[in-house]
Amino acid sequence: MSRKYIATVMERIYAGVDNYFFVCRNVVFGDYDEKNKIFIDELGNDYSYMMSQPAINMDVPFSVYNVMSIEDLKKTYKGKSLENIYFDYQTKMQQVVYHVGYTDDYTPFLSVINMDVAKTIASNKEKGNVTLETSNVDKLEKLILDTVDGKYSKEQILDMLEKLYVAHDVLDNTIGTMETAVEAIDENKTYKEYLYEQVEESNKEINTVRPKATPIEGNKDTSELKEKLLRKYKTGLPKDTSIIINPPKKEPRIDIEDVFNKVTKSLISQDEPARRVIAEIARKELHERKKREGILLTGQSGCGKTYLMELIAKYIDKPFIPVDATQITTAGYVGKDIEQVLWDLFIKCGRNIEKAEQAIVYFDEIDKKGSEKNDDVNAKAVLNDLLKFIEGTTYDAQADTKGASQIVKINTSKMTVIFGGAFTDVYNSLKINNTIGFGTEKNSNDAPKYRPAETKDFVERGMMTNEFMGRVTVIKLNDLTLDDLKRILLEGDESAEKIQEEIFRKMGVKIRFTEGYTNKVAEKAMEKKTGARGLNGIVDESTWKAFEEVYKNEGVYSEVILTEETVEDNSKYQLVKKLQKNKK
Repeated sequence: MSRKYIATVMERIYAGVDNYFFVCRNVVFGDYDEKNKIFIDELGNDYSYMMSQPAINMDVPFSVYNVMSIEDLKKTYKGKSLENIYFDYQTKMQQVVYHVGYTDDYTPFLSVINMDVAKTIASNKEKGNVTLETSNVDKLEKLILDTVDGKYSKEQILDMLEKLYVAHDVLDNTIGTMETAVEAIDENKTYKEYLYEQVEESNKEINTVRPKATPIEGNKDTSELKEKLLRKYKTGLPKDTSIIINPPKKEPRIDIEDVFNKVTKSLISQDEPARRVIAEIARKELHERKKREGILLTGQSGCGKTYLMELIAKYIDKPFIPVDATQITTAGYVGKDIEQVLWDLFIKCGRNIEKAEQAIVYFDEIDKKGSEKNDDVNAKAVLNDLLKFIEGTTYDAQADTKGASQIVKINTSKMTVIFGGAFTDVYNSLKINNTIGFGTEKNSNDAPKYRPAETKDFVERGMMTNEFMGRVTVIKLNDLTLDDLKRILLEGDESAEKIQEEIFRKMGVKIRFTEGYTNKVAEKAMEKKTGARGLNGIVDESTWKAFEEVYKNEGVYSEVILTEETVEDNSKYQLVKKLQKNKK
């Protein structure tokens, strides 16, 4: 293992919600992957960079910081042996504690606390002496501000830099500012112009060095000592004790419990699958590699796959677009290209590309793309195209791929990609025979039992490809029983019966569904094998004549009663007239 770099291994210590302290544990030699911000020490251990998302948000207690090349260190510590450089470097790093985290409004911060100064403040506080020198800090602040304002020539800056390197430990902040200023002058730009260009190129928020630190707003867990240190630094301290810079911007996390509670008010009998899907989407938000995997929702027709995704998208505030996979074709075939689907999403998002690239895209009926025919080139090509979609690639979204039209480039790497399909043949082959005795019929209210599905089942029975199944997490929704369908009618926030109640209430009439009516509707949906999806149609069919009668005779009726007979014959319902006041 090469020894091109030196780094400090930092241990993360919990300080409060979204707040951590990082302290030096040891110093190591190794190699550094700057692109992925991974440090590999001589023993082969790898560490994330302290200011990267994995180090801050994941359950990894150790990370690295202050990575420097050995070559640069030797220039800084001229004439010193590597052993002495190692000792000086470690001593320096043990003198500071890093306070990292996010405020209540998700603004990121990092504070560097000099332990010697902190101890001095604590000691002076005990003695009642809080008078501190500010002259050095004032000079540094003026130097930084004058550099930013362009008051020095390149030669003057380089001359001062040579002198400032001697006091490297104290003046790191100033050196960084001046080095940036030199780069700006070389490109014939002002300091601010150059810095803003760097911001746009890196697509990150970058704060310039601030001459004075300010308390972190919204941080309720900051210790009394930290608050005192920042307050005193605001009036000046003898050393550089606190520098505010930006760690990676934190995305608001999905509140799994809150989303679950809202979803299951409307989606009945799918608690466990709903919780799993929400958790998987939340997990994708925390890791780029997980984002490049899809989710395959399976289960009988009408069990709520599309509805589940509509609700989740609504409650995590993401754009949602359902796509009929049977209509998707590859180039040269009649149908809809993926580029056209993305154009529809672009329009749905108000032509906002950034919003479109964060969407949940749901490809329904994906099981119909499985084919026994080896010569079904289109179906297999579409599945292959979708692999690229999952992994993340840039498409030329356009309204018409076969003619001239406006083109917008949309990248799918940040999208949440969901697929849905019944896969009836697959699950029929996995069904466990749970009949009891000869000729015993299975109770229609018992959900069928299946052995766990494996990738080979979807490949052999569902005719999907190994490549496709290798990139999706399979989550099966529950098969709906008769009792489940009744619960959906009675308990769902947007159930077919509750929708009708709202409609009749707006006409000043109460609608009453008898137990017999609800049972019959559920039984009919069970017979038709339409699942929850079919309930609305059955209720609409059985209530439209009652609706028409009430609608035409405004103010005449107070109540409509629907019975089991109404489901079979929609003309058989009962009307209750309003009581008429006696005329004098």
